[in-house]
Amino acid sequence: MKLELDVYSSICETKTFVINGIKASYKDFGRKIDTQPDKSRPNACGNMTFESFAPAQQILDKYGISSKEYNNICILLRSCISFGVCRQCV
Repeated sequence: MKLELDVYSSICETKTFVINGIKASYKDFGRKIDTQPDKSRPNACGNMTFESFAPAQQILDKYGISSKEYNNICILLRSCISFGVCRQCV
């Protein structure tokens, strides 16, 4: 698998995300969610976290990856776009 993944330094978003030459979206692998919105200030995140989905065959086929590669991508996304407490979008 050939993976290119770069994220912005101040927001929980991918800057470059390409898998086997195909432009990818984190939305194929999971979702970003503020798991503690009650602990945040207005227009901020209490605990922005990436939560991965179970691998779907359609996504594995789309990017030409295995379930193990899918899970490794999810681990990378979790480490890259989970920001915890954040006010960068304000």
